Amino acid sequence: MAKKKNIFVRFFSAIGYGIKIFFCYLAYLLICLCFFPKAKCKIKCKENLNKNDEAQVFIANHYELYGPIAMYLHFPVKFRPWIIDKMMEPSEVKQQMSLMVMNNFPKFPVWFKKMAISALKNVVVFAMNHAKGISCSRENARANIKTINISIETLEKGTAIAIFPEHRYVTEGVGEFETGFEYLAKAYHKKTGKKITFYPVFISQINKEMYIEKPIVYNPDADAAEEKTRIITYLRSTMLESYERNELNNPAFLAKKEKLKQKQTKHEAKKQKKLEKKAKRKQKEEK
Repeated sequence: MAKKKNIFVRFFSAIGYGIKIFFCYLAYLLICLCFFPKAKCKIKCKENLNKNDEAQVFIANHYELYGPIAMYLHFPVKFRPWIIDKMMEPSEVKQQMSLMVMNNFPKFPVWFKKMAISALKNVVVFAMNHAKGISCSRENARANIKTINISIETLEKGTAIAIFPEHRYVTEGVGEFETGFEYLAKAYHKKTGKKITFYPVFISQINKEMYIEKPIVYNPDADAAEEKTRIITYLRSTMLESYERNELNNPAFLAKKEKLKQKQTKHEAKKQKKLEKKAKRKQKEEK
């Protein structure tokens, strides 16, 4: 039988845990204060929204973390988002946040990194729970049956669905789509006899604007494969057109692109200098 911990050990471990939680939430507050003002976003083309839609599904670009946060804070329609299952599990969230912290704060001390990882994990878990996200999977097709069923129930209650289908996050334009979400329209029509309206939404971090473009309605009488191609092609091409029209030729976008080029050039120059220094050291050692 395991021995009970000494009362003093338990007391000080409890204090240590309390201090850890305090600093985690302090970091959470600082992240909110620093990041949320940057997530400001104006809604454009609201006139494209139709209140008489039988069911609404919004397809949006991710733009790293900006897209989902901006949509969650500012979108005029109540929705539940599809969220990758890995981001719904605390262990996976911690792993993702660890990678993010290591990439963005490589020179910071270990204690800061640990605190940042814990704080970011709490922020993400809190956001996922508060947004009532619907878990979806890229690898487990059976798990997605549950995703479809929950989504149908959500739409029946009059709440919209938001999906971010890009396979990889991109910082420019619109990435390639993961397909499969279009099956929701077929399943919904089969159960309710109603049609889903898909809205393409382009989110611009540079303009701090969200463009709700003209929708496309599912046609249950069309061939399934042709209808899938029609919906996906329309959604992505419309979002790309919105990107080209609203962001690509924007002076702020061009300025940002130029800054990134200059940064990359400086980084490459520093790398080259380091390599030259190493080569000189080797030559001296050989002599």
